[in-house]
Amino acid sequence: MSETKQYHINDIFYSLQGEGFYTGTPAVFVRFAGCNLRCDFCDTDFSLKETLTAGQIVSRTLSLLPDTTSSSASYRPLLVLTGGEPALQADDSLLDSLHKAGFYITAETNGTHPLPEAIDWITCSPKYAPVILKRVNELKVVYRGQDVESYYQHIEARHYFLQPCDLSSVSNDNPTTLRDTLGYILLHPHWRLSLQTHKLLHIP
Repeated sequence: MSETKQYHINDIFYSLQGEGFYTGTPAVFVRFAGCNLRCDFCDTDFSLKETLTAGQIVSRTLSLLPDTTSSSASYRPLLVLTGGEPALQADDSLLDSLHKAGFYITAETNGTHPLPEAIDWITCSPKYAPVILKRVNELKVVYRGQDVESYYQHIEARHYFLQPCDLSSVSNDNPTTLRDTLGYILLHPHWRLSLQTHKLLHIP
């Protein structure tokens, strides 16, 4: 484990995964600071960041887990690399350290940069930039009325989710409501609904 490289981290916290396939699963979130895109609906405060080594990240993540997680030898706690854009910083050294600590590692990416192969589960959430990833575990598209079939046709995934940008409305040129998202899924049943349940529950 290299103790010289430092990673820019926005936050590390323990909560429930609120979106996509692992909704409702307890997880440690490592939120990286920095992104190559600037989406107007992003919920990350990029002014908050600290620099940590891989060892410090591992120590912080392990300290957040309840003591009961060590009672089952087969249990692997879920860890979510998110951001920002984790592909800009996550590397084999950090992943190896987190795997040795026992974590099952997932990453939420916009798909514009390659990710290390050691990640256990990749969730791709395309935005407005070209996606270079061709195969992921989960495709989760924030729906704003755009053409989502191009993503479905060009990105191979095990699971396809459509998620409303807002549960009520969005103030932009193409406002989309939850009702619109539901209507689209009913007409295109190869998509499944994803909601930001953590916002509905008012948890991190």
